[in-house]
Amino acid sequence: MTETPGIDSVRARSFGAAAADYDKYRPRYPDQLVDHVVAMLPGRRVLEVGAGTGIATAAFAARGMAMTCVEPDAEMAATLLAQLAGDADLHVDVATFEEWSAARPAGTAGFDGLISAQAWHWTDPKTRWADAGAAVRSGGLIALFWNEDHHADPRVTDAFTAAYERRGIEIRSVRQEPVPSTDPDKIVDRKRPEGWPEVDAEADEYFTDLRTHQYHWTHRMSVADYVARVNTTSAHLILPSEARDDLTSELIATLTAYGGEIELAMTTELVTAMRR
Repeated sequence: MTETPGIDSVRARSFGAAAADYDKYRPRYPDQLVDHVVAMLPGRRVLEVGAGTGIATAAFAARGMAMTCVEPDAEMAATLLAQLAGDADLHVDVATFEEWSAARPAGTAGFDGLISAQAWHWTDPKTRWADAGAAVRSGGLIALFWNEDHHADPRVTDAFTAAYERRGIEIRSVRQEPVPSTDPDKIVDRKRPEGWPEVDAEADEYFTDLRTHQYHWTHRMSVADYVARVNTTSAHLILPSEARDDLTSELIATLTAYGGEIELAMTTELVTAMRR
């Protein structure tokens, strides 16, 4: 795999070692979000960038979408293929978005939509919009979405912060800001919507009618499962195994003292735009 300028390649390539846990513990996306995106698509041919283990892929495939998935990590892609092996409309390319775009396989232009779940920030900001524009047909859709979580119990955030500080670890894998009180179906129309990752002028060259939609929901996990989920973040995966194991033991012991479960207030952000 080639290097992508401006991307932390060590962190970007860290997920494969935890593919099974990633698929098991990472939260899914609201059904309303998937239905919303499917309703906006002008057809069923969808390109997914950074498909991972297929968490979003499965939801769109279940609604009849013909999915072409681009995933740079072979272990993550293998998990995706194993789970959706019976889907004749599924195609997986093991490559970065930049590699895939440069090679431009036959029959891979004119997609009705491009989706990217929790992965757009791993693409090259210098080429991502041109690459997306080349893949999506006029009138097609780009839909980027990601989950953010916030601890209902502030002691959970404090426990993580203290554990990191004791070890001199500078990572931001745990959200600390409170959840804003807002309409769960709020749609904000503006030229530069909040939440659009690394917005730049090049996006406007290819896409228009930018919109953001937020979904708010709650999620509960056992302490052990939640810590296992946090260990699937790139910030934890790049830690030496001994340091990660020690951190895991401390977090489980501390958080179990506050109760057997972690309650999370989830915000799923969806940003959409139409191809010019």
